[in-house]
Amino acid sequence: MRNKRRSYRWLTGAAAGLTAFASGKEMLQAASPPPCDGLVQRRLALGEFVFHYEGVLGTSMELVLQAGDLASARHCEQQVLAEIERLQRILSTRDSASEISRFHAGLTSASPELAQLLDAYQFWGRRTAGAIDVNMAGVIRLWEEAQAAQCLPDAASLADAFNGRLAFNVDALGKGFIVDRAVEVGRQFAWAGLLNIGGDLRAWGNHSWSAGVADPRNPAENAPLLDRFALREGAVATSGGYARNYTIDGNRYSHVIDPRTLHPVDGFVSATVVAADCLTANALSTAACVLGKMDGVNILRSSGALGYLLTDAAQPDVRGGLLLTSSASPEKSGTPMAFQPNAWPQDFQVSVNLEIKAPAPGRYKRPYVAVWIQDQNENYICTVAIWGTKDKYISELSHWWSAAGGDRAFGRYRAISRATRPPGKYTVVWDGRDDQGNAVPKRNYTVCVEFNREHGHHGMESALLSCGVEKKSAKLPATVESESSSIEYGPKPK
Repeated sequence: MRNKRRSYRWLTGAAAGLTAFASGKEMLQAASPPPCDGLVQRRLALGEFVFHYEGVLGTSMELVLQAGDLASARHCEQQVLAEIERLQRILSTRDSASEISRFHAGLTSASPELAQLLDAYQFWGRRTAGAIDVNMAGVIRLWEEAQAAQCLPDAASLADAFNGRLAFNVDALGKGFIVDRAVEVGRQFAWAGLLNIGGDLRAWGNHSWSAGVADPRNPAENAPLLDRFALREGAVATSGGYARNYTIDGNRYSHVIDPRTLHPVDGFVSATVVAADCLTANALSTAACVLGKMDGVNILRSSGALGYLLTDAAQPDVRGGLLLTSSASPEKSGTPMAFQPNAWPQDFQVSVNLEIKAPAPGRYKRPYVAVWIQDQNENYICTVAIWGTKDKYISELSHWWSAAGGDRAFGRYRAISRATRPPGKYTVVWDGRDDQGNAVPKRNYTVCVEFNREHGHHGMESALLSCGVEKKSAKLPATVESESSSIEYGPKPK
C-alpha cells in the first residue's frame, strides 16, 4: 500500500537539482557525492520546507528552511521576501523610483544600506586594483545597445560613459549584499536554512548541506558537476559569462565587463569562490574573472577566500582551499556505452531548453514540471526532471505519473552554484540511459514535457526526436505555462 503521509519538499529527477547554496567558514568538509544511479529517489526531510520563485532580482530564487512546522516556515519565507523587496526598492537601478535612481537624479543623502553598498564598492575597487567599479551603468547600456544594433561600441563612447556623469550599476555586488541581509532576517525565524538567488548563495544554522559547482562547459541543471562539497554557515558565488552574454555579429561576448578596459573579459569560463559572506564571495569571483588566473589567484589567497575553483576553456582547472580536490558526481551506474552498431553514440546527449512564462509582472512561483523520455512506441524510458514542492500537485502531473508508474519515488535534493541566468529559463539533459543507468540504443525517442500550475493550468507536449549519429533538433509548441521549447541532440559540449 502506498504511504499517504506527505511532506513539503522540493523534488527533482535523478540528476536534476535546480538550486545553489552557500558554504561555511569552519564546518565545510569534503563530501562523498551520493550515488547517481538514474533512479528517481525520494528524500523526505523532517521539518524541511522549500519555496521557489521566479522573477526575484531578475532571476530565480529558492529558499530552503528547517522549521518546526509549515506555519513557522511560511512566516520566515514572508519575512525574507519582505526584506528582499525592501532592499530592492533602495538598490534597483531598473526602478526609476528606487533610492539609487533618485540618487543619480540629485538626491544628496543616502540610506545606511545604499551608503554601505557604495562603501563596499570603494573597498573592493581598491583591493582588486580596479577590477570592480560601481560606475558601469553607461558602459553596460552601450554594450546592450551594441547587441541590438549588431555593431561593437566605439572606444570614445565607452570612455565618455565611464568618465562622465555618475551612473551606478550595483549588479556585481548588490545581489550578494541583499542575500546577506535577507539571511540575517531568516535567522530570526528559522534555525537553519539556505537562500539562493540566481547563484548567489548563503547558508545559516547548525546544519550541513551538500553543494556542487556547475560545469560551465555543460551547465544544464542536471549535468555532471565539476565539484561537490559539504557546507555550513557561509557563502559561495560563481561568476562567468556562460549563462548570459552579448551576441554581436555572430560572436559571443561575456556579460562580465572589465572596468579597466570597458570590454567584456575573455579567458575564464567561470570562477567559483567560497567565503564567509555572499558579498565577499561575489566580489572575489567577479575579480577573478576580470583579473585572469595568476592575478586572480593572488587576490583570492590574500582576501579571505575559503576555497576557489577557476575554470578555463583551454587550460586545467585551478583549485584552492576547500575546493582543492575534486569530488565531482560520478556518472550513472549501469551498463557502459557499448561500441555496437546500434549503440547510443559516445558523448551524445539530448538538451531540452525550457522557458516558463511569467503569469504576471514581478515574482511568481514556478509551475510543477515533469520531463521524461519514452520510446517511439510510448514505452517509458526514464525521468529527466521533476520539479515541485507538494506531492499533491506532483501526482497531478498525470501523464508523467501514469507513464512512470505512479508510485515511483522522487528525486535527491541537490544544491548547485552556477552563474546567474534569467528567470524561468532552464536546460536539462538526457545522456541516453534509462532509470537504471543502462545505455539505450540509438533510435527514435519521444521527449515529453508536462506543466501543472497549483490552482492553475495543466498541459503536456511531446516531440519525436531521431537519436542516431547526426545532430538533430525539434520544437515543442508554446503552452499556457511555457514558451516554445527547443530540443537539441548531438555531442556534449567540451
